[in-house]
Amino acid sequence: MKARIIKKNGECEIVTPILTVNKSKTTAFLDISSIGADCAYIDFGYDFLTSETDKNGYSIAPRGTKEGGTMLCRFTDKSDCEYISDSNYMPVFGFKSSEKSIFAVVTQMTYEYKIVVGVKNGIHYIYPRFFVDNKNNYENIEIDFYHLQKGADYNDMAALYREIKSPTPLSEKVKKYPDIKYAVDSVELRIRMAWKPVPSPVLHQTLENEPPVIVGCTTDRAKDIIDGLKRRGVDKVEICLVGIETKGHDGRWPQLLPIEESIGGETELVKLCKYGQDAGYKMVVHTNSTEMYEISDDWNENELIVTHDGEYSTDSIPWGGGLPYHLCPKCAAEYAERNHKKVEEMGFKGLHYIDVLTNFPPKNCYSEKHPMTARQSAEQICQIGQMTRDMFGGFASEGGFDYASDVLDYALYTSYNLYGKQHPVCDETIPFWQLVYHGSILCNPSTETVNWCVKDEMSHLKFIEFGGRPLAYINSKYVDEGGCGNWMGENDLLCATDELLNDSLDRIARMYNEYKDMSDLQYEKMLSHEKLADGIYCITYSNGTKITVDYNKMNYKID
Repeated sequence: MKARIIKKNGECEIVTPILTVNKSKTTAFLDISSIGADCAYIDFGYDFLTSETDKNGYSIAPRGTKEGGTMLCRFTDKSDCEYISDSNYMPVFGFKSSEKSIFAVVTQMTYEYKIVVGVKNGIHYIYPRFFVDNKNNYENIEIDFYHLQKGADYNDMAALYREIKSPTPLSEKVKKYPDIKYAVDSVELRIRMAWKPVPSPVLHQTLENEPPVIVGCTTDRAKDIIDGLKRRGVDKVEICLVGIETKGHDGRWPQLLPIEESIGGETELVKLCKYGQDAGYKMVVHTNSTEMYEISDDWNENELIVTHDGEYSTDSIPWGGGLPYHLCPKCAAEYAERNHKKVEEMGFKGLHYIDVLTNFPPKNCYSEKHPMTARQSAEQICQIGQMTRDMFGGFASEGGFDYASDVLDYALYTSYNLYGKQHPVCDETIPFWQLVYHGSILCNPSTETVNWCVKDEMSHLKFIEFGGRPLAYINSKYVDEGGCGNWMGENDLLCATDELLNDSLDRIARMYNEYKDMSDLQYEKMLSHEKLADGIYCITYSNGTKITVDYNKMNYKID
């Protein structure tokens, strides 16, 4: 096994990692203390997991949440192509050929690499590319390569990683946190109450130039939603109110107060919370612990993440509050605790939702005032998650990044693109995350499966195949043309008129009625995901239940 160090001037240096071999695995180690600032990247083990065309072979590569989940790349006759991930929501990758099966777990420098998958001159390959220099070499590179029995597939790889991670089963979580039990049985309904235009027409907002608030649902209208659900026999719903903070969704984070007056203000919000709870529903809200806007009363540039180049870390998209600057997790914890206490005081309880937090890899912060490595940032984020769970009974966030698996109870989606157009190297996407975490963490599988009740049957079947908990979202679509696009789809649940509201409630009731008959499966491990034929998949759970999803006939059956 070799590694090549590519320097910024294009020079290449070949080095040999230290290998420790035993019966079950080979650990590859590279001391990077001597890596200098001239290092562009390190291709680690580029010569190890390679194969010619092999009808039984493939590689698997978990990607960043926005990139489409886990790729399965078959060793078929393909034209030359190469894929480089943006990030990796699980620090693993796999390789299967007719001769061997290898499962790799990146144990050090976990947050500093991208996965490279490709084929060149008929040779298929997969390896990690580490981006390391003398500013972020806080760990050595180390990877465990597990030697699985010949013929072992991605189900076996997932079973091994599940054993390594040993996630707490939902059946154990609910004993300590009964709100998680309610979540298992319920549909998640998010209601976007208010927001400012996105993308923001004003990048640097002040009190004088701040865009007006758009109201999508008042507290009174939310009561109509609750009443309508009850009339339809929807017994268990967790309602998450989005955009209740001052100036609506992403209005002035990390500022929470005053509660946006255009939706009813704090007094009416508290009444709404109790109204929902009296109806038997869980009531939670959406907060944010990653962004800071210049218009916020909390604005303090000394608390921002400083990048490798000495600049402030920002988002590429101007959200409701303008240009979003990234809060250092060390500083964000104080705001999270402050806002949590206020939300708790208002009476909300359940799987409290913090936006974005688990949807992206943790960042290094190079501030002289609060420096943090990416690993330290991950640890701080997990502390925020655990605080959230302890205060409200559960922690929900946007994505399913693996580092937060010990504290995360519900992921809004684990992927942005399960069945859209894929890179040429990718043959299909597989539920690898679910094979590891189903039975431990609730999730809606993808942005495509949000509001499946108003979309085509493909969305519904993907939701079933990937073992999801239903997510309905009123006013999910709120981005204007020229922005990042409405990533949860163009079809929406709406409440602006009684006709639209009644149609939305009928569809949510459909989601609930289907789900209540299979919600107990959330407690089970997903043991296998098998392709029976083109377009036909069988999913087997730990209690023996089998679900066959047929994309040719557009139906599914449960055995």
